[in-house]
Amino acid sequence: MEKTVDIAIEHDEKIVGGVGLKFIMSNYSQNSNNYFENMLGETANIRCANIPYFQIIIFPSRVPYFKDDGSISKYEEITPHNLSKYLNLSTDDAHVYMHIPNKILLYLVNIDIPRTNPMGDKKSYYEFYTQNNRNYMIRESTEIYNFGNSIIYNDYERFIEEICQIIVTSNIFSN
Repeated sequence: MEKTVDIAIEHDEKIVGGVGLKFIMSNYSQNSNNYFENMLGETANIRCANIPYFQIIIFPSRVPYFKDDGSISKYEEITPHNLSKYLNLSTDDAHVYMHIPNKILLYLVNIDIPRTNPMGDKKSYYEFYTQNNRNYMIRESTEIYNFGNSIIYNDYERFIEEICQIIVTSNIFSN
């Protein structure tokens, strides 16, 4: 099936790879199963067409949890438990299992929000980050996690090198 991806990698007008991008910004605990299952489904769809597929997943270390009315009920801290699915997935072999991306970049970031947090609901949260507000900093997390071979943790340059290596060594050019 045809599938739209966030980033398509082309060579000589032929798609030779795809990259999905997910930036988790809210309600992590409520939606974590959906994020994970959707990633596996879209990956299998693309990889079954013999196209290498990669994922970039960005987790802020702290995200708001919105109630149905749009108000922020609490903030969730990303914990090792939240990342356990990815830790388990990281030991799977992408050569054997078509449901996992060829490589995943998992980026954990800290977003420093001022102590006088102006955000109380979805609208103010959205406006805070989209109105050229410079009252926050995004930094790479210093938390240490040891993932298996299929996940690269907080190392964008290595991820790009791996993408290039996988595409060059794949059979995509002979098709």
